[in-house]
Amino acid sequence: MKSAQATYKETTTRRLSELTNLANGKASKSELTQTAEELSSKIASVQASGRNLFLNSLFKQDIPKTGIWTTSTYTATIDSESKYLGHKALKIIGLNPSGRDGGNPKVTYPALGQFGKVIPGSTTNQDVTISFYAKANKNGIMLRSRLGNIGYKTGNVTLSTEIKRYAVHIPKGWTNESKRTTNEWLFNFNQEGTVWIWMPKFEISDVDTSYSEAPEDIEGQISTVESTFKQRANSLEAGVSRLTEGLRTKADISSLNVTAENIRQSVKSLETDTQNKLNQKLSQAEFEVRAGSIRQEILNATKDKADKTLVVSEAGKLREEFSKMKVGGRNLWIKSKTVGAVIEKLPENHVTGQKECYRLENNSTLTFNLEPDFSSRLYQKVTFSAWIKYENVVQGRNFWNVFNCFKHYLFRKNSETGVQSGPDYDTLGRYKGSADWKYITFTYDYSEKTNFDQLKTLLRFNLEGATSGTAWVTGIKVEIGSVATDWSPAPEDADGLITEAKATFERTAQGLRTDLSAIQEYVNKDGQRQEALQRYTREESTRQATAVRELVNRDFVGKATYQEDVKGINQRIEAVKTSANKDIASQIASYRQSVDGKFTDISSQITTYKQDVGGQISGLSNRLTSSEQGTTTQISNLSNRINSNKQGTDNQISNLKTQVATNKDNAERQMGRISDQVSANKANADSQFANVTNQLARKVETTDFQRVKETSKLYERILGNTENGIADKVARMALTNQLFQVEVAKNASNGQNLLKGTKDFSGGWKNKGANWKKHAEKYKGVDVLFKNNSWNGVGQEIDAKIGEVYTFSLWMKSDWKNDTVNFYVNRNGSVEKGWGVPSETSVAITSEWKRYSFAFKITVDGFIFPRVERLNQNTNLYIAGLKLEKGSYATPYTEAPEDTDEAIRSVQSQLTGSWAVQNINSAGDIISGINLGANGHNRFVGKLTHITGETLIDRAVIKSAMVDKLKTANFEAGSVTTTILDAEAVTADKVRFDAAFIRKMTANDAFIDQLTSKRIFSTKVESVISSSTFLEAYQGRIGGFTIGRFAQGRGRWISGINQFSVGMGNGEGGSYNGENTAFWANWGHSWNSPGPNAWYVTTSGNMYCRNGADFHGKVDFSNSSRANFYGNTTFSRSPVFSNGIELGSKDVLGDGWNPKGGRNAVVWWNQVGSGSVKYWMEQKSDRRLKENITDTAVKALDKINRLRMVAFDFIENKKHEEIGLIAQEAETIVPRIVSRDPENPDGYLHIDYTALVPYLIKAIQELNQKIEKMEKTIA
Repeated sequence: MKSAQATYKETTTRRLSELTNLANGKASKSELTQTAEELSSKIASVQASGRNLFLNSLFKQDIPKTGIWTTSTYTATIDSESKYLGHKALKIIGLNPSGRDGGNPKVTYPALGQFGKVIPGSTTNQDVTISFYAKANKNGIMLRSRLGNIGYKTGNVTLSTEIKRYAVHIPKGWTNESKRTTNEWLFNFNQEGTVWIWMPKFEISDVDTSYSEAPEDIEGQISTVESTFKQRANSLEAGVSRLTEGLRTKADISSLNVTAENIRQSVKSLETDTQNKLNQKLSQAEFEVRAGSIRQEILNATKDKADKTLVVSEAGKLREEFSKMKVGGRNLWIKSKTVGAVIEKLPENHVTGQKECYRLENNSTLTFNLEPDFSSRLYQKVTFSAWIKYENVVQGRNFWNVFNCFKHYLFRKNSETGVQSGPDYDTLGRYKGSADWKYITFTYDYSEKTNFDQLKTLLRFNLEGATSGTAWVTGIKVEIGSVATDWSPAPEDADGLITEAKATFERTAQGLRTDLSAIQEYVNKDGQRQEALQRYTREESTRQATAVRELVNRDFVGKATYQEDVKGINQRIEAVKTSANKDIASQIASYRQSVDGKFTDISSQITTYKQDVGGQISGLSNRLTSSEQGTTTQISNLSNRINSNKQGTDNQISNLKTQVATNKDNAERQMGRISDQVSANKANADSQFANVTNQLARKVETTDFQRVKETSKLYERILGNTENGIADKVARMALTNQLFQVEVAKNASNGQNLLKGTKDFSGGWKNKGANWKKHAEKYKGVDVLFKNNSWNGVGQEIDAKIGEVYTFSLWMKSDWKNDTVNFYVNRNGSVEKGWGVPSETSVAITSEWKRYSFAFKITVDGFIFPRVERLNQNTNLYIAGLKLEKGSYATPYTEAPEDTDEAIRSVQSQLTGSWAVQNINSAGDIISGINLGANGHNRFVGKLTHITGETLIDRAVIKSAMVDKLKTANFEAGSVTTTILDAEAVTADKVRFDAAFIRKMTANDAFIDQLTSKRIFSTKVESVISSSTFLEAYQGRIGGFTIGRFAQGRGRWISGINQFSVGMGNGEGGSYNGENTAFWANWGHSWNSPGPNAWYVTTSGNMYCRNGADFHGKVDFSNSSRANFYGNTTFSRSPVFSNGIELGSKDVLGDGWNPKGGRNAVVWWNQVGSGSVKYWMEQKSDRRLKENITDTAVKALDKINRLRMVAFDFIENKKHEEIGLIAQEAETIVPRIVSRDPENPDGYLHIDYTALVPYLIKAIQELNQKIEKMEKTIA
């Protein structure tokens, strides 16, 4: 017991010392006030992103909360199914705007935030930016924007079927045109379609900032989040407090208090960190809310008497955090849409501040489609920045074969003229060698080229054809402006960070709960320890009772002193606390009074506005009620009058129908009277229809009425609108569907595929040999082509005329999940959107098969070459089922009519008194038909006509018939053909046996047309023509040919009467030079050897010609053939050598004029390739061929001096040249001496050194002038 009391005393003394030190370390009120003011000043200095004036911009509530309203052309709803980044969409369905709503169809979206209502003049002379995410149900829908009551100008964006972010800038020069410009976004579409819009933002600024909700929408959300965090924190603090109270009587209370205080600080730190991560892009209102939260934390710190060092430490952390917060430009590089390269992890606290990077090997590419469609968004100064590292990058053949950073594939466009530029490959940075991580930044002004105003571009990092090397990239940022700011993720990538922050909070909170559980378990076991201590106390010897009492008495006096000291400290703390609380309470009351005053003022304005609107609505309701009553009466009267007129009209029409056949004139007079009556009724009704329209609008939708009206007009065109016209057209429609086909043809494609051989890519396909290969598997029954390099799309050239509209469609997929291809059309005829790549043709494809189409209009006569191409060459592109058809709509894939037998159409025709139905194929051949002629002659055409049942034919003429059984009393036939003829006797002057098996026949005189016999023995056969399957004879003559053996030689032969002139052997004999002769002509005079003019072919396949040979067609020598010429060879025309000429050491001579006499040696050489070549090229220089002759102003000597002469080695053969030029350098000084392959812009450059001669002559003249001038000076 004595030991325990000593320990307790020691602990009490230590605790008293700690509390004394703690009281000395409290922060004073002035220090806390100063810190709060510094934080407030720091918060006020931070400029937040633009304030969103659109209310309910995440469409969490119904349409009325947004204030959106539309004209009859459009219908707006909230789409909960089509979410993007977790948010709902505004879905707008639009009809064809042509001629609707008085020429002003529109959707109106008022920006009510801050203004509270639509205010004329609220945006006059203001810069306004409207940004949003959007997509359409089809490519090419243009969304046109304007502001309030000013007209449409350049605020147009073209939507696609992919979700993209768009920004519409409306500058002061535009809003200043109207002094009463309102805060309303008005927009419409250029065609029928459906558009979805997400996260719209309306801000009065010329800068497009990241999306944020309106403060009016977000305050409640922040309160909810804060409440949730504080509830969790309070529950944790309550648990800590309960544990602290339970431990106050324990021996080690100091360590437990420290643990509890640490937990409190962890909770507050967690709350602050999570709030920071969830509010990376805070609006100004959110900063104010956060400032209030920080003030509240300072109050709590003051109330709890926080440690001075802790306050200073936390303030320092807050200052550091605010110093890092920069408004910086929005990052346009979307990491989630980047393709290519390999991702590697980076170590913690890396110099780049990033967690991972991209690694690029040689010939690999990192690509992002920065601006996939033409837009003016980037046509200004744009800043690019990134962290890079590269190792052992050795330059390849060309200067661009290095590590390229921010390499463009860029097209520019003039939106007014439609003119487009060719591709630019501008590269902002090129690097070689090795370097550790370094930060690069570039600013590029796209607007320097003033003849364009729009662009689209890809951005790439790559090692393009370098000899070797590896590179790494991270922290990529593209932003509008001229200053590079710290890296921040694109808004499209930020959601992942928020989710990660929430997960971190949950994990930390769970860890705190685990710690509290462990502390609770420790407390629960404390009772057991106390009981053991009590047992020890009772067992103490009574001998120590007096000593214990004395110790207890002394200890009691110590406790009293301790409690008195603690009480004094508490009084000092309460004094500071009361003073601070009063001051802060007065500040809060003043702040609340200011805010309450603002809200009271706003509330009174809203109440007044509601009263005004309520009065207007009440008056309008009364007027509508009165108007409705009057309208109802008018409708009732009109209905009665129409019914009355209808009954009279029906009776008159009934009478007319009975009299039309007999009294047409009387019917016309009555129809005239009816027309007059209807006109009179119509005149009376027209004045009332204006009032009835509003009632009808509630009953029948305008779109339904328009649809019915258009349908009725279609039938009116087909059926007619008069009694006679209807009767005539209905009669004709019973015979032909041509009228209906004509109507349908006006609005649809004909569906005929103009490309032949699309099923198996047979026939002529341009560029098919450019690495296109057939895949082993088919898709939907058709062959698949694929390739893994760029350009050279496969297709066919088709003639086209101006004004024609075509649609090109095909199935495509890639090995990559995200890839891009372009449609190309032009060959030597332009298409509607320019010769290049219109924005609608740049389409994104995936690794799944999908059908894509592109429609275009021909503007110049010529021929087109529709195809798909792409820049990417690191993966496979697959295509199948190509189809080109006339019309603006893509129909399902079919083969060309020439590739199928199914192209049969039915044609009906009617002439006077006749009628015909025919099935015709694509070539115009009649497959089957029925023709009922006017003269009574009817004709059925077809392969087979099947008649069932009993058929009665009065009189029939049958050219050929197969009858299973024939019963007839009398049978007359000019000819009978039968399989079996069974007769006792055949009596006839003539019997014809065409193919008869006759066992025995005796005839004195028989004429047999055809006789087949196993064996014939005849003493003599006389025949005009004898035909035998096998004719065996020894020797003889047949038809002027001699057959059999010859007097000399082995084998058997067939020859002419003159055996040497022509003949053919059976391959057994006729050997000459070890080969047997098979054919010969003009052999000679002896079988021992051929004559000097012989031609013969041996059985081994060799042919010998000792006379002349004339060829009038093509002669082909295969790549394994060899032609030897031992005599003189003459070419009457210039020969064409497609793959070069190999010559010996002799010269190539020509007959041109040689000033030295003799023939010209056109070319002298001793080595081809990198060796020297001597040649003479004639360049006409006759004065008679020239005009505008003046002295040249070229400073040739300056150009010659600027040329850098170098020594170098050729890479390929390592040949050393002592002196020469570099083509790229020389081209900048004397461009005319450098040439390139026009068909390969990226090919090698060439220098024509002879082109330097005029410059050398001029340089010598200039030097001579200088020398003469110096001589005169010296003289």
